[in-house]
Amino acid sequence: MSAPSEYLLWSHAELDEIRQQRSADNAMGRSLAALEVRVTASLARGVVIPGQGEAGSFEHNTHKENARLIEGAALLGRLDDDTRALDHAHELLAGYAACYREMPYQVARNTNPPGKLFHQILNEHIWLLHASLGLALLKPTLSEAQYQTLLEGLFRPMLEMFTETYRHDFDRIHNHGLWSVAAVGICALVIDSPSHLAISIDGLDGTGETGGFLAQIALLFSPQGYYVEGPYYHRFAIHPLCLFAEALVRHCPERNILEHAQGRIGKSLNVLLSSAYPDGRFPALNDASRTMNLDDEGARCAMALLAARYDAPSELLTLARQQAGCWIQANGVVLMRAMREVSHEAEVRSQLFHDGPEGNSGGHAHLKRGKGLAAQHAVLTAGQHGMGHGHFDELGLTFFSRGKEVLKEYGFARWVNVETKFGGRYLKENEGYAKQSVAHNLVVVDMQSQHDGDHALADTQHGNVALLDGCAAGARAQCDNAYENVAMQRKVLLLESHHTETPLLVDIISLQSEQPHVYDYTFNHGGQVIRWWDGEFTALAAWEVMGNSAGYQHLWKTGQLTADTAHSMTWLDGDSFHSWHQITQAPADVFELRVGANDPQHNLRPDAKVMTRLTATTQTFYNLFESHGHFNEALEQCGGARPEVISFTTLPSPDGVTVLELTFSTGQLVLVLTDPSLLPALHELEIGEQYYRIDQEVMLLER
Repeated sequence: MSAPSEYLLWSHAELDEIRQQRSADNAMGRSLAALEVRVTASLARGVVIPGQGEAGSFEHNTHKENARLIEGAALLGRLDDDTRALDHAHELLAGYAACYREMPYQVARNTNPPGKLFHQILNEHIWLLHASLGLALLKPTLSEAQYQTLLEGLFRPMLEMFTETYRHDFDRIHNHGLWSVAAVGICALVIDSPSHLAISIDGLDGTGETGGFLAQIALLFSPQGYYVEGPYYHRFAIHPLCLFAEALVRHCPERNILEHAQGRIGKSLNVLLSSAYPDGRFPALNDASRTMNLDDEGARCAMALLAARYDAPSELLTLARQQAGCWIQANGVVLMRAMREVSHEAEVRSQLFHDGPEGNSGGHAHLKRGKGLAAQHAVLTAGQHGMGHGHFDELGLTFFSRGKEVLKEYGFARWVNVETKFGGRYLKENEGYAKQSVAHNLVVVDMQSQHDGDHALADTQHGNVALLDGCAAGARAQCDNAYENVAMQRKVLLLESHHTETPLLVDIISLQSEQPHVYDYTFNHGGQVIRWWDGEFTALAAWEVMGNSAGYQHLWKTGQLTADTAHSMTWLDGDSFHSWHQITQAPADVFELRVGANDPQHNLRPDAKVMTRLTATTQTFYNLFESHGHFNEALEQCGGARPEVISFTTLPSPDGVTVLELTFSTGQLVLVLTDPSLLPALHELEIGEQYYRIDQEVMLLER
């Protein structure tokens, strides 16, 4: 596959292999059919090169699409030996070359410098990368005059803008910087510019340590491959990473790019794809869309590169079936072959991803049980803040079960590419609500966000996380710096037993302080509340705003429950019921909440939340979540609407040991969690009138 590539990322032989996929009933066949439809429509429409416009406008979207058409039409032209498609790609490039140099700069709309086609230079980087791939496919059949016209009118002015006009921004370690170096590097390979290639790889100072592709790989990704900003921006950053890495493998093999920084490129592919839920969506950690999934272009490239250049795990190749299309390149062909060799459902496994350039800045536990769409996936976060896209969510939790996200992340407050919503850019409510601690599934202290809502402070700190011994899907995390003089610990487990059809989620979060604080345990849920099983619920005739800052100003209190030490609630989401059981050490108030207060422009989604509140010095919230029953509205069928857990209680235990008793109609389970520092000194534990040998951190006992 690393034979001479006449068209940068494609060789003549590889194009022949891709042609053979044209009629295949697979992701490659679908991508080729979609490409043909797009190019045919553009040919019928003719070349359209608009002027400048707002983000999300016709002009903005047309420029974005034209870059993809330049690459796509050129690729289809080579695949079909179609001169009309090749000419169309050239005409688009020529049209931009005729106007780009004299085009004025756009007006900057945020802190990012503007380009000429777009309000932020990032979009121009993306444009150049795709246009350069199109030029690589066109170059062998262009006349010298045609080629020089494109260079002088378009490609050299762009390179000058990126590396000279915005020289101060070129080495920025960020997803924007990754697009910048990849665009310049790929363009340099196509037009044979060694100086631009050198700075794209090694940075402006030539060391490869402060800028360029090498520094981006080493500083944005942990040694295990975790990307600092979270899965949503990981799939965005992985796209240029895959394209430039593949180009360097083919044309600069002496660079050994896949081995750089302990092989972080390959590890990063694994981490991104392993982060996806069973339905292919990514957990919306930090600034993120709740619908972004494996069918994104970056994720498609990642899956193909992993299959072609590495030993891809069966679990990830199975996830590739969530992709409706694939990268139209030789790596995509390899992926199609590899997918034929794996079963439809592979067993998932839990993983811990360490964070930070040195791998010592906390991490993220991905806890999994089951197979296929029926699998469960919980994420416990205790890593880096995430730079400018970070949220105040140390020890946050998300949970996917029965095909849906049960404990939901709010994600970002942004309507991407919706021109009427601030041009599709980030809204002020992103800072005002979405990033604040109360928007997440965790405990908020004194109605304030972690790290006092200070991003700079949060970027310097992190929690710690480890997998639990004795449990295939369990983790513990702690953070002592999110709130002054408050230590937090959270343990999360997915428990399988013959008493329930679906594994249970156990969530125990403890807070310790010498001074009293207000503790708000909160989680986001979807669907419709069915019933509160304990206490008297009161729906408020007039909704009340929960506070005036730290995100509370955007929360309505819609109802409340009488204070108690035990609460239980069931809601219906789609075709499944979900129940939550909680035990507290002191009576706690419970509120039903709705997002959307003080939001006159309707920028926030009116999502539902539950909050448990009490005041204490030290407190532990014991929580149990279960998925049960089924509901089919069309057939008017329902079963198992009541929780399978009849009772959920704590039992007496020594310091450092937690004992929980779960009662079902079919029997009882006792869950014993022991601080690892007590092992192996703690040999036996009396539970009820029986003694049990305790030899690991997690033990599940039948009674």
